[in-house]
Amino acid sequence: MRAVKILSLTTSLVGLGAQPILMEQSVKLGGTALAVFICGFAGFFTFVTPLLLHFITKKYVTEIYYNPKTEEYVAITISILMQKIRTKFRPIDVKVPEVPGMFTSFLIGKKALFVDPSMFENPEHYIRIMGYDKPVDFKLDLQKNKSERTQ
Repeated sequence: MRAVKILSLTTSLVGLGAQPILMEQSVKLGGTALAVFICGFAGFFTFVTPLLLHFITKKYVTEIYYNPKTEEYVAITISILMQKIRTKFRPIDVKVPEVPGMFTSFLIGKKALFVDPSMFENPEHYIRIMGYDKPVDFKLDLQKNKSERTQ
């Protein structure tokens, strides 16, 4: 993920550097209309590609650490400018949505994170974070059904 973002930012910087050359050459070839079209087309991909890539990958956890003393996990994601964003959490802070969104494994508060289970050296941590070690709630509302029958 990191390599793809670096490649995208690098090509965007190259595209930004090439804008003056594109502008000059397109004015020589076809005038102002061609210059606006070519620079607009190249500029669109120069700026939109990294933004789109970041929008898709901002939830992806690249590293996760466990501190046994505090019993906290630290999930690391990457910002658009390649800075590490640390999110501390405990398993009780995790909410696994019934119907997860695209690229969402769980929520910490309102922040959605996507975790690849194979990145855990010890699968017990993944089981604990996702709540698979807790009893299953089938949401049958047995108490509600029992009270409706007695009325």
